[in-house]
Amino acid sequence: MKKITLFILMVLTVPLFGEVNFSGELKPEVIFNIPSEGEYDSLLNPGNILGMKDVMFSNEIHFKLDQTSDSASLDLWLQIGQYPVAEMLTGTAAILSSPWAENDPEISAGLTAAVSDLAYLSGSYLYTADLLRASASWLPADNLRITAGRQSYLTGYGYGWNPVDLANPPKNPTDPQAYLRGVDGLTIQGDPFSWMGFKVYGLLGTEGYSLSYEELLAGGEFTFQFTALEFKLSGLYGGAEKDSDRIDLYPHAGAAALFFDLFGLGLYGEGVVRSRSRRNLPDPSGGSSILKNDMIFSALGGMEYYFNSGLVGAVEYFYNGEGYDQNEREDYAAALETLGAAINGDYYGLYTPQYFARHYILLNLMIPWYAKDSSFNANLIYSPDSQVLFVTPTAVFNLNYEGTLVSELWYSGQFSLDDSRKNEAWLSPVKNSFLVNLRYYY
Repeated sequence: MKKITLFILMVLTVPLFGEVNFSGELKPEVIFNIPSEGEYDSLLNPGNILGMKDVMFSNEIHFKLDQTSDSASLDLWLQIGQYPVAEMLTGTAAILSSPWAENDPEISAGLTAAVSDLAYLSGSYLYTADLLRASASWLPADNLRITAGRQSYLTGYGYGWNPVDLANPPKNPTDPQAYLRGVDGLTIQGDPFSWMGFKVYGLLGTEGYSLSYEELLAGGEFTFQFTALEFKLSGLYGGAEKDSDRIDLYPHAGAAALFFDLFGLGLYGEGVVRSRSRRNLPDPSGGSSILKNDMIFSALGGMEYYFNSGLVGAVEYFYNGEGYDQNEREDYAAALETLGAAINGDYYGLYTPQYFARHYILLNLMIPWYAKDSSFNANLIYSPDSQVLFVTPTAVFNLNYEGTLVSELWYSGQFSLDDSRKNEAWLSPVKNSFLVNLRYYY
């Protein structure tokens, strides 16, 4: 309710500053899940506690408002959609596993009962509102912008992963159109020279499933541009680090990235060094996860090419220093087996497909169909160390001349090529899904 009230107040205030552009998107979709031999039962979904079904329906609508003048701008982005109860249970389990809930049985019991009642009444989904963007910008001088509020800090060159992106949450490499929730912060950016740009910011980070305003995070990025070369240098101060920390989603970090255009062939790379891992280590005995308090390095290298026909191809290799080796993946599976139906939200958060192992290779091919204003996209991700293959082909068809109504067809497949390695596909409750949606742009 607070999010909706804030959005309405800002909407009423926007006309005071000038002309407003209103746009958005409505997206109803149907998901067809194909169960495996054990139905939807898996270590992450014992007894199908997530309520997975063969056919699931969801819809969401986005409202976007933007206003720009010579000296200021405003950006609002609200999403109203069906929030899966599975995610609600995940978040609640994380709360129940927190120290203050563990130390107070009455709080834990009360939350458990409330969530059970809510899940029973709501079915598979809850309707929720989420404020994805809410920022105002001031341009006090040429080539200088100051932005405050919820905004995106996405940066880098990779199609699937962006190690140089220190502020935004990790993106989903199998869904390039996934909407990233903004981060609350204050940003100052400018272009003092034609060959250099800078961005410095202060952030209010998140801790687990809740916002934490106890300390300010600070970061910066410098971009240098030359004839055929662009490179970035960035850093993040993640606040005070203590050995007693249970998690750390914003460790100190330094990163660099470059892009080189070689006669139409784009070569790019990114690398980051963090003071410690953002992903905890699993405890095979089923206890709380353990903070990995060691320096971590991750890197990405790739190349892309735009053909004269419009065809775009890309290949990437991602070394994920925060991923698990085989022993750690086996420890994770052992911890889930120990927890059973009382699965801990702490371990839900550790399961992140395409970031779970150490090594990943991505192949992407985009084929435009200009005559019908449509496109086809083939995306394959293979992990040589955990032996998992992700296949996500997509087709987007324009259904009218205005381009306001399109249909999107997806297939998502996860294939475990070696079950002994305990990879993402082996753990996932759904291995194959088809998705059909309509997108109406207004």
